[in-house]
Amino acid sequence: MKIKRVGVLGSAFNPPHLGHKDILNQVNHEFDELLLVPSFRHAFAKTMVPFADRLAMVSIMAQAYYLEATMHNRSLTPVLVSDIERRLGEKTNSPVYTYHVLEALEDCYKRAGEMVELVFILGPDNVSFDTWSKFYKADEIRKRWSLRSVSERIKIHSSDIRTLIANYPRPEKLFKARFNRFMDNPVADYIFQQKLYGAQK
Repeated sequence: MKIKRVGVLGSAFNPPHLGHKDILNQVNHEFDELLLVPSFRHAFAKTMVPFADRLAMVSIMAQAYYLEATMHNRSLTPVLVSDIERRLGEKTNSPVYTYHVLEALEDCYKRAGEMVELVFILGPDNVSFDTWSKFYKADEIRKRWSLRSVSERIKIHSSDIRTLIANYPRPEKLFKARFNRFMDNPVADYIFQQKLYGAQK
């Protein structure tokens, strides 16, 4: 049986932006499947908008990524979105750790009859030794699964986007035009419609 190579990108996705898409561009052809995993209860206690909103925004970003590749006739590794952290987090009040996410994902694939090699993708925010060393069971993760670090080629941070949204006067058309250099328009639409991060009609 062929071993499926799966890249796992975990993030708060608060909100997802073009920097996240660039990570997908960096690793796309290295995997048989890419899995986007939004945080449910962040291990570093970050404040986030509701999980359902972030799951929806990540799904919108993944769809935009697929449509963009299709329009340009580019081959594309399937990009899927997983709510595994919610399923784990609803069972306990403790943070959801990367170790447990990878363990649960491995079990899900095995129960589906698939052999997998999981590779945890370390985004620019987590690649430094100081941050990585804070991960729960960091050494065990490194021993049990593979790691793939990526570089920050597009300098966009979710915290800066949240600040801009909260401070930017809008109607909707100006809102979308202002933020399309940070994120896909459909993601900006969702933020505006749901009034996230201080966005208002």
